[in-house]
Amino acid sequence: MRSRAARFTLALVLVVVPFLASPDSARADAEPDPAKDPQVVRLLLAKKTLNWNHAIGANGDRYGHAEALVDASADKVAKTATEFGQYRSLHRKFATARVIAKEGEQTDVYMRYPVQIGPVKIELYEVMRFAPPRTAGTSRVIEARGVKGDMKRGHTVITVKPVDAKHSLLEVDILLVPTLPAPQSYVDEELRDGAEDFVNGLRDKAQGTAGAVTAL
Repeated sequence: MRSRAARFTLALVLVVVPFLASPDSARADAEPDPAKDPQVVRLLLAKKTLNWNHAIGANGDRYGHAEALVDASADKVAKTATEFGQYRSLHRKFATARVIAKEGEQTDVYMRYPVQIGPVKIELYEVMRFAPPRTAGTSRVIEARGVKGDMKRGHTVITVKPVDAKHSLLEVDILLVPTLPAPQSYVDEELRDGAEDFVNGLRDKAQGTAGAVTAL
């Protein structure tokens, strides 16, 4: 009996161990399937950039949020997001963007924002100070805060998350609180539209072509 049990155990080891050590098995454990990520699935089904407003932080400030899949690696998208001197080419709204100062790893970017508040269209300016990129888990984060201009508060967060070796997920959250009084519904619309324009501009520049990613 002992000899038969030993032979059975040896046979089981010979079958199971190669499977556990196989590259495919190790890859399956190490790399989650991007097609099962709910955020990725939502964007693939939408076949476009998605945007909305949401509250962030203790102040309950309402940000404009936009997200899209990009046909480029996370490294390339993050690099594109830090090419501040090229921001003016991302979208017509950013045509006035220019770098006005650099101190250490911080970069000040001046921009004038065309804002539509009901029937009135005005331009507001803000200087956004970009901190050096940082990581949060597997994501790259580029963050800026308003330091001078027509806003009570300004804050932008660009997040780039790797999906696979050739694709990434790009998110932008924008807060601009104007000194002029304005209905929140108008501000919300401007913020989410601005976030979407920013995402689309970065996406198209990073992947070299315009348009949404519809398949991985």
